[in-house]
Amino acid sequence: MMSLLVRVFIKDSKNVAAPTVKQAYATLSSLVGIALNLLLCIAKIIIGYLSNSIAISADGFNNLSDAGTSFLTFVGFKFARYGRGKIHSFGHGRIEWIMGIFTSLAVFLMGIKLADTSFAAISKPEYPLLSIPVIVVLVLSIFIKGYMYSYNRKFSKIADSETLKATATDCISDSIATIAVLISTILSHTTNWNIDGYCGVLVSLFIMAAGVKSLWEVFGRIMGKSTDSNVINDILNYIKSYPVVIAIHNLMLHDYGFGYFIISMKIAGYKENSEQLYIASNEISAYIYNNFHCDCFIQTEYLIDDEVLAKELVHRVTLAAQKYSNEIRINNFRLINCGSFINIVFDMLYPAVLQKKEQEICTAIETEIKQKNSKYHITIKGIIRRERFTFRR
Repeated sequence: MMSLLVRVFIKDSKNVAAPTVKQAYATLSSLVGIALNLLLCIAKIIIGYLSNSIAISADGFNNLSDAGTSFLTFVGFKFARYGRGKIHSFGHGRIEWIMGIFTSLAVFLMGIKLADTSFAAISKPEYPLLSIPVIVVLVLSIFIKGYMYSYNRKFSKIADSETLKATATDCISDSIATIAVLISTILSHTTNWNIDGYCGVLVSLFIMAAGVKSLWEVFGRIMGKSTDSNVINDILNYIKSYPVVIAIHNLMLHDYGFGYFIISMKIAGYKENSEQLYIASNEISAYIYNNFHCDCFIQTEYLIDDEVLAKELVHRVTLAAQKYSNEIRINNFRLINCGSFINIVFDMLYPAVLQKKEQEICTAIETEIKQKNSKYHITIKGIIRRERFTFRR
């Protein structure tokens, strides 16, 4: 069904790198979710009332909550589609992350509500009635929720959407919850064991755990997720085709949500190749924009090729750093030609226990370098840990 809807409602559906296509997938997923959840809600509430099952009725109200969550998600996607303006110069894509938080909280709160209903069923048990319509509705619900999990998971990868990931988590939680309801209904009918409420408690714990996990993933996105290695490798391979580019440093993707991100980097070469480096930086920016639909900011560094001086300075820096720890490492050391002065730039990787002493260590290194030449400028990037995407010829 979803394949048909994709062909009908999403133009250029295979161009998944385009932000508009990502948004179309997300919107379609939300609308289908609203329709299917309302259908399941109506069916379960009716069957739950007729079969005298608290668990089935609670599961139906859970679907109603899911429909409301899907509607909020749909509204969030609509706002996220708005582009850049005077107030929000990086667009509105991060609204989708906020919707992801609400979706995850809705999953967690529904788990609490189901636990409350289940405890009530334990204290005042009522035996659910088993019938063909009950089995049909529950089995159908399991398959529908499993299908919803499948396409939401798939679309979340296409749209790079934390909200759809949270929705997929909710769907698989609902499917497992319904399986538990079906098992408890059958056992209660065949064995006279009233386990309806106990199964509800176990399912509620699972749902709450799924909500917390989903919320943690959304927070991880807000804090900054790891960069897509495929995108990085594609960019690096393209830049390697320019012989004048000796090295790349600080290649970063700044994520603003819903497929919009900005790339920044430093490319290094020699001053005598300044014109070729200028042309290269413009061509690289054009390539990134045309292939990844994002802006790119490139800073050019002119390297000084003096291995003797570089070795001496690295030795001085290492001695100063090792007074604090032998685990400190110096990476990406380079001498930058800045006209009237030389800028000494490097990354300092240090263990987390030295985080509070980072500024003290940097000051000690600067003092050591200034003893060599007071006109040196020093730029130190302290790093606790990071993934480095660089190359050097």
